[in-house]
Amino acid sequence: MHTPRIVCILDGMADLPQADGQPTPLAAARTPTLDRLAATGAAGLCQVIPPGAEAGSDAGIPALLGYDPLRHPAARGPLEALAAGLPLGPGDTAWRCNVVALDAHGRIADPAATMDPATEQVVARIVRAAFPAPAHATAHGGGFRFTVVERGDGHSAASSTTLAPFTPVGPQDVTGQAPADGLRDLARHHPALHARITAANAHLSRLTGPDTPHGLALWPWGCGPRPHLPPFFAHGATAIPEAAPHAPLRAAMVAAVPLARGLAMAAGLAAPVVPGATGGADTDLAAKAAATLALLADHAVVFVHVEGPDMCAHARDAHAKSALLARIDAELVAPLRAARPDALLCVTCDHVTHCGDGRHHPDPVPFLLHGPGVSPHPAARFDEAACAATGLRIPSGPALLDLILRATTNRPDNTNRSER
Repeated sequence: MHTPRIVCILDGMADLPQADGQPTPLAAARTPTLDRLAATGAAGLCQVIPPGAEAGSDAGIPALLGYDPLRHPAARGPLEALAAGLPLGPGDTAWRCNVVALDAHGRIADPAATMDPATEQVVARIVRAAFPAPAHATAHGGGFRFTVVERGDGHSAASSTTLAPFTPVGPQDVTGQAPADGLRDLARHHPALHARITAANAHLSRLTGPDTPHGLALWPWGCGPRPHLPPFFAHGATAIPEAAPHAPLRAAMVAAVPLARGLAMAAGLAAPVVPGATGGADTDLAAKAAATLALLADHAVVFVHVEGPDMCAHARDAHAKSALLARIDAELVAPLRAARPDALLCVTCDHVTHCGDGRHHPDPVPFLLHGPGVSPHPAARFDEAACAATGLRIPSGPALLDLILRATTNRPDNTNRSER
């Protein structure tokens, strides 16, 4: 029997030191289970975002699944299209579109607008009207998340080659800018798409409510064609020493956000829909824990992605981020450790998201390993500073995955594996 592996990816969990000297949200959170695991297992820092890659989940999550994001780029838009069931042809291009909330001056106040269900329905109708079939396909990924596919099969003048030179940055990186100002380059590189976004925003700016008193706008980013990733099971039986010879490495992803589910599908992982998993701070963590335990019955590795900490940091709400991390400790990590003490458990994140500026950063992130085969390398507790103090450094996400699969921290070649 192989040792099951559980990898918890707490999106944007890590933070930077606060300017006022206050502890980071992770350090401030009440996390007795994580602290105990860090003190009795191995903990350190991992450079998940490689030099030259933009800090974000579309680089960090693939890295934790063993892919070098510079060698195997996978844009957010097409991954989310896969998760939504939108077929992608060779010439098609997909975009992630955020609904952002505006301030009184028409600038982006919140890169992830909060909307009631009725407003979401109105926004969905506006998006569908702006991008009509058959030249386009659209999907609503819940809340502020939309995906747009532009066909390159003769229905549309667009193609992946014409869109390749430019894609806007994520809206979290342009908070405080007016959408029209931030999308000027899009007008030069792709005037047809810019015209459709502008027309949609003319309608969205008039949608107001208690959470969006100054209107909404659509922000396109994460452009790309269908990704071509080597299958995750190409790790093969050699990655897990106790696995049967030549046995395929079955893995699964428990996630709600379309990016994580789409990446799992592109890599050949099972990616079931989990009722109650929302992709926000209100997600049902108990449901995610139950789904993980069920998948372990016939999967060697199960990844669990939780988006909420990243969302709290984008909103610059350190208190909410700490409170959610405490919930994750009690409602996800503790039940998983209690139910499967035989499992090797890893807890880490894909990138830093700083509550001070609401943005992603490429700094090293804390991780812990606990369970069979892990040589102790303890931290005083599970936070950024304590993990840095252990001196254990892993140079990349693929190298960390290798540690997880090989279940040891004392192999001399662990930190120098060749990344896929």
